[in-house]
Amino acid sequence: MTAPLDFTTANFCENLRLCCSYYPSISDLCRRMDINRQQFMKYLSGQSSPSRHNLRRICDFFGLDEFEILMPHEQFRKIVQLRPKGADDAMSLPERLKTRLQQSQRQKGVLAKNLGYYYEYYPSFSTPGYILRSLIHIFHWQDFTAYRRFERVKPHGTRQSPDVYKYTGLVLLLGDRLHLIDEEVLTGSELTHTILYPSYRNRVTLLSGLTIGVSGADSREPSAAPVLMEYIGRKVNLRQTLDGCGLYAPDSLDVAATVRAFLTTGGQLINPLRAAPPTG
Repeated sequence: MTAPLDFTTANFCENLRLCCSYYPSISDLCRRMDINRQQFMKYLSGQSSPSRHNLRRICDFFGLDEFEILMPHEQFRKIVQLRPKGADDAMSLPERLKTRLQQSQRQKGVLAKNLGYYYEYYPSFSTPGYILRSLIHIFHWQDFTAYRRFERVKPHGTRQSPDVYKYTGLVLLLGDRLHLIDEEVLTGSELTHTILYPSYRNRVTLLSGLTIGVSGADSREPSAAPVLMEYIGRKVNLRQTLDGCGLYAPDSLDVAATVRAFLTTGGQLINPLRAAPPTG
């Protein structure tokens, strides 16, 4: 009798099968990814698990983060967005935009210390009175510094099904401020702009600033709020880290006192959290 798959492996297999369903055949898919077909079939059946290298290749091909392909299947179905890989339409960009993109490419080394995972905190736009904790992953993508943001909008600790949002964007250092500009990828109907004070220390722990976006409620009100990003590491336990995302009451002890004070005073702690520029 075959032993049942554990929870994480079963989710991975089911999510991978969903991704494969968008392609004509497994053979075609394996040729595109340059992965051995027999080995890939073992991943689909749960007979073996991919190495970290192959898992990264699979996720990159489908445009996913590693934590997404390990999520419970019903949540995965809500956030996955598979786009056919075809030739991009030629487009002439305004000269100023080209300059900004070229500047972003040159900043790859400068922004390297900001790479990793962060918890992001700000007063929820759609659920007033709560603090929203989301997960951000900043990483190098080709010559750029990119990031993904993942939100689960539900009161933390409850069993209700969350509203899930996924954003992708670029990081740019401009005017001595970090600018994070992203798009919500499921509907393509929202842009968010976050402006942060950079850290002048070798090790980044907290980044503070302001985020500007649109409420997810029916009113779709434009909103702005203080935001705090808490560095949690270059590598994390993704399942455990995602479990920490959600809505928190302002007095919740699961949120650090520094974070609660910053948000409940409207960002009055921006200056103490910001390291002074180097002198001399």
